[in-house]
Amino acid sequence: MVAPIETKTWTWQEALALPDGERFEVINGELRERRMSLRSAAIATRLVHYLFRWMDAGHPGTVAGSDGGYTIFPWMPGDVRMPDASYISADRMPETPERGWGSIPPEFAAEVVSPNDQVQDAEDKAEDYIRAGVDLVWVVVPSTRSVHVWRADGTRSVLRDGETLTGEAVLRGFEVAVTDLFGPRPN
Repeated sequence: MVAPIETKTWTWQEALALPDGERFEVINGELRERRMSLRSAAIATRLVHYLFRWMDAGHPGTVAGSDGGYTIFPWMPGDVRMPDASYISADRMPETPERGWGSIPPEFAAEVVSPNDQVQDAEDKAEDYIRAGVDLVWVVVPSTRSVHVWRADGTRSVLRDGETLTGEAVLRGFEVAVTDLFGPRPN
């Protein structure tokens, strides 16, 4: 008889205690290293750039890239997710934690699907973000040059090249053309 292999259930606190712990997400107790392709990272950086411009135009808060994480999942209190881009207003979170993760849901989060990822995994994260209280979530899919929009009211839509993403009622006044988010089409 073979003894069952024990698997460890991780918490964000244990992950954070690792030497490079801020590189890891904890999803359903599983430790997952964040890995993005250059293209996905460039798209996420472009989105963060547009968010900073919008924030600097009079919307105080915190914009974070893929290293900023949140521990906002009461059904799995040991989990941490690190969206590729997020925004949390100064009203929701007046002070940004010096170390560690945010414990208040941001208004907005985005996941950029990397070639190492499955679209369904990003969609699962979007569902978790909405369940945790995030108001607007974008799943950015470079392979189809599309953005899947998730809203707190349960509605969803998909936008493609030639259409414009807006922050809707969540990020009032924010907009970016889908084409600008992805940049020029590769030759």
